[in-house]
Amino acid sequence: MAEPRAPVLVIGVGSELRRDDAAGRRVAEAVSTRALPDVEVRSVHQLTPELAEELAGRRTVVIVDASVDVDEIAAVPLDPVSSAPALTHHLDPAALTALAGRFGWAPTAAVAVHLPVHDLRLGEELSPPTAAAVEQAVDVVVELIGTSV
Repeated sequence: MAEPRAPVLVIGVGSELRRDDAAGRRVAEAVSTRALPDVEVRSVHQLTPELAEELAGRRTVVIVDASVDVDEIAAVPLDPVSSAPALTHHLDPAALTALAGRFGWAPTAAVAVHLPVHDLRLGEELSPPTAAAVEQAVDVVVELIGTSV
């Protein structure tokens, strides 16, 4: 018999080889080190349709990713009942939660946390401003999941 899933799932997204793109994964790693009860943490290169099933049975899902579209950390609620776009090999956070909703796997609440990026060149080190944003984003994620547990 399968073990029950943690009610909270945090997914960090990004490429470890594109400097600031790894920010979401760094946030996930930092959240994981806190060993929060009832929280599962995943770190992935990109959101794929296969991850939709991971959202099933969750009370809260937080997806953390770097974004060129924000100048500061932004937490955006996701609507798991919106219509899903055509399937591709990778999805954005809204499309992943919509796909999960389409199959009855939608979490009760879902939030995307976006971090600003400054450097997407090849490399493994975060830029100083993004590294600082990672520390702030960890606090944002912990606060978000703290209100849901």
